Amino acid sequence: MQVTQSPALFTLDQVDVVLDSVHVLKGISAEIRAGELLGIIGPNGSGKSTLLRTLAGILSPASGSVQLDGREVSTIPRAELARRLAVVPQDCPVAFDYSVLEIVLMGRTPHLGRLGFESKTDLDVALWALQETNLLSLADRRINALSGGERQRVMIARALAQQAQILFLDEPTAHLDINYQVETLCLIKRLNVEQGKTVVVVLHDVNLAAEFCDRLMMMCDGRIYACGEPEEVLTVENMQKVYGAGVTVRRHPTSGRPYVLSLSSRAMASKLKNSGFGPRAKVHVICGGGSGGPVFARLLELGCEVTAGVINIGDADQESAETLGIEYVEESPYSPISDSAEQANLGFIRQADLVVVTDVPFGVGNLPNLHCALSALEIKKSVAIIGSPDKFSDRDFTNGKATIALQMLVEKGAVLLESLDEVCTWVITSAHQQNDIRT
Repeated sequence: MQVTQSPALFTLDQVDVVLDSVHVLKGISAEIRAGELLGIIGPNGSGKSTLLRTLAGILSPASGSVQLDGREVSTIPRAELARRLAVVPQDCPVAFDYSVLEIVLMGRTPHLGRLGFESKTDLDVALWALQETNLLSLADRRINALSGGERQRVMIARALAQQAQILFLDEPTAHLDINYQVETLCLIKRLNVEQGKTVVVVLHDVNLAAEFCDRLMMMCDGRIYACGEPEEVLTVENMQKVYGAGVTVRRHPTSGRPYVLSLSSRAMASKLKNSGFGPRAKVHVICGGGSGGPVFARLLELGCEVTAGVINIGDADQESAETLGIEYVEESPYSPISDSAEQANLGFIRQADLVVVTDVPFGVGNLPNLHCALSALEIKKSVAIIGSPDKFSDRDFTNGKATIALQMLVEKGAVLLESLDEVCTWVITSAHQQNDIRT
């Protein structure tokens, strides 16, 4: 049976973009279909954000054509374009300390009449956008009092309030913990499927992109290197050539979508462990979201035997653990910690001498990692937390539960450390103390 594709909404023909004498986009030709969810991926500096801004008419090409429904984007009046297209930029500083509701109401500007006053309908739409992004309870809060992740969600809510049929998002999951990353992309997918919105999203995480997007566009050095369905784009060969990374590609056990894992290099860890320096301690690291990688490396340099807590497949820390040959507790991609994974985590803790909790953000999904850290103290393990108590709330996406657990850890004897150097000093000192006790 022949499948009918949606018509082209955007058409790019031999687009070049030059910024500050740098040729950023080079001969880009592509189509974006009405109603699709397209993910743009690629390494840093490959032109992802520039392409999105060019599609949105924010940047003008040096040559070539960018058309929306057959019209040059540059010729479409700004107000008309704003009614059709909403953009969530990567960074959006706010000059004045507006309330969250006021920021979201700004998304209604393209729809306001000549007098420019919001109606009850505009307010209702703004409240709907806050509800959809789980921000209704923060409506009266000042924007500058929010964490980076909360501000990011406010900008997404503002774009939703715009009620445009086309939605462009540049790294919408930046600053969000894994729970809100998935929640945000589920919302975007639902708007795409249920309301038929055309969505183009730049994502750094190729596994999130593969899980949620209909098609992927892989950028490399200002050009489109590959474009197609996720399994066509996320191949071992493409990842090697574009990212310079040795990987393996597997299938998600539930969705069947591809996900990428770095190939392990256990020789590195073996070399460190057998260097003659000798393991000073068995250290268990509770981490996630890339916070554990630097800790793993420094502890291995000390000669420690390192294990890691529950990490989702595809998480940056999972890739670091694989690369460094570190044993860890594996959880399915984008999934909360299961009871079995929590028990496996406790098993590693019982075997460890020391436990380190990194400055990982905590959501509902990974909160059991903190419960395991509290259990570690109960069985007389030494525990350290990286980070300052006045920053606990910045990494808490659980309505205060994580902050309470972190504070309880401190009250029960966990050590607070500010830097990796302090972690190393604490590990060495604790290991010597334990050796003295044993001897």
